[in-house]
Amino acid sequence: MKKLLLATAVAALSVSAANAAPTVYGKGFLTLDVNTGDNDTTTTTYNPDGSVLSSVKTSESADGRSQLNSNASRIGFKGSEALTANTDLLYQLEYGVDVDANSDQFYSRDTYLGLQNAQYGTLLGGRLSAIDDYVNFANVTQGGVLGGDNVLASFDAPRTNNTFNYFSPNINGMQFMAMYAMDENNNTDTLGRDAFGVGGKYEAGPMNVGATYIQAGDLKVARVSGNYAISPVVTLGALYQNTDFDSDDNENAFTLSGEMATATPWTAYAQGDFVNNVGGADDAEAFRAVVGGKYAFNAATTGHLYGAYLNDESTVRTGAVEVKEEFDGFGIGGGIEYKF
Repeated sequence: MKKLLLATAVAALSVSAANAAPTVYGKGFLTLDVNTGDNDTTTTTYNPDGSVLSSVKTSESADGRSQLNSNASRIGFKGSEALTANTDLLYQLEYGVDVDANSDQFYSRDTYLGLQNAQYGTLLGGRLSAIDDYVNFANVTQGGVLGGDNVLASFDAPRTNNTFNYFSPNINGMQFMAMYAMDENNNTDTLGRDAFGVGGKYEAGPMNVGATYIQAGDLKVARVSGNYAISPVVTLGALYQNTDFDSDDNENAFTLSGEMATATPWTAYAQGDFVNNVGGADDAEAFRAVVGGKYAFNAATTGHLYGAYLNDESTVRTGAVEVKEEFDGFGIGGGIEYKF
């Protein structure tokens, strides 16, 4: 009887060790933001000879009221199980949570099952961020900044359903990556049809560089990005992206940024974004300038302050009627971020 109880206890311990509990992680990021500006619309009608028949301009002030925003707040569960001496099963379930609301909660972020092999790399399958997300060494924006806390490119690391991502082993700082999003002809498709992408990056010491190419039907996106620590406290970053929307004009997006650590818990940053032919539309342009700071209360808690200027304009002509729209505005904000 004692031998039976001992065998049962050993078996239970073996199962417990083999099925390690998942890691629970997440963050809450809440900011108070105020954005204000003007929306101008100019409608011009032309005569057949090209002369102006009429031109009407209207202006509307954008909402300047304060807003409480949840910024990529989330909760997740992740872990791994050893299958062989060199291969692990990986899993992650990550869900977005809006801290300031009670609707549209627990929406899927990166969720997957995968295999990781020490020699051949990692293969993930599920709902995944496009691989250009891993080649963005320039974006330093935070929180509810005007224009969004990302680069201004129209295509920027969307999450794609029914997707496989592959990452090679990291060899002396170099890593190859690839993705394939399946076209299942159902309502769960994200990009509308088969999509594939390839890329690579090099991360070592003060320098990080990388490039990706993604294609989904007629959509073609090429990105290059890098950053360099010019001193122990100052890092500069840059990004260029060319997006072909199968239109006459390709979108060109540029980002330049810098971060500077101080002798205090503050880190200051600045970023400039310029986009030409936004969305593939001729003469559509966007420019944004951001300045801000992060205050590290401790390893888990960060305070944020930031301000931004955004100018966005586009022109659309249909027959003899041309409509030009322009937004010109400012935004400020700040908040608290807690990671666990």
